[in-house]
Amino acid sequence: MNIAQRLDKAMEIRRFDSQSALSRASGVPQPTINRILKGTTAKPDIDTLRALAKTLDVTLEWLTDGVGAGPDAPKSRQKPPLPADKGNVKVWDHPDHLEPDEDDDEGDARIWIDRYDYHFSAGTGLIQWEVRENRALPFRAAFFKAKGANPKDCKLLVARGDSMEPYLSDKNIFMIDVSSTHIMDGERYAIYFNDEPLVKQIFKQADGGLVLHSYNPAYPDKHVQRDLLQYVHIVGRVIYRSG
Repeated sequence: MNIAQRLDKAMEIRRFDSQSALSRASGVPQPTINRILKGTTAKPDIDTLRALAKTLDVTLEWLTDGVGAGPDAPKSRQKPPLPADKGNVKVWDHPDHLEPDEDDDEGDARIWIDRYDYHFSAGTGLIQWEVRENRALPFRAAFFKAKGANPKDCKLLVARGDSMEPYLSDKNIFMIDVSSTHIMDGERYAIYFNDEPLVKQIFKQADGGLVLHSYNPAYPDKHVQRDLLQYVHIVGRVIYRSG
């Protein structure tokens, strides 16, 4: 199947009986959806496909390449794994709205992200879903601009385990962009693999499969064949780490 056929299938399964209904739900103009379905657009832009995938509750990878969780996958694998109301970015419109910061007197725009301990494993895959609020961490707006990320799409997480050492050590803080779920070869991602939360470097294979790589050589790579990609759910791409 191509993109047009996958989009049509997802619309049918998700009970979008018209292009207008999908347009209203996704914010994508109806003429754009029509061109994709007719195959008259050479290559839809990634933001359009991301909006459609989110509305149809499928992964971006499935819509673009036919891999990952599609509309036939169990719903539990497609729900956002991170609480929508925790660990989000707080943005002030004016520096006067910011809390005093003794370490920053330059008056540059800053963005504060509340830190919560969502424990993503860099080891065995075990997780404690204990949410503990910590002191907010400030980031300059220029950081997100340089990364091409929207602060509203970013979450701070805590790594557990040593499989990603020296890139990530136990209890290191890292940030993911939850809108960046399209796999780029060699990038690091927070993922669910067969319902286990992990942090891994991901490599694409010529046969359509994936390799989940650990930096620590004591942990063997996980090879995921193409027909098992439905068990891989991308939570977000790692764009920052500290520790």
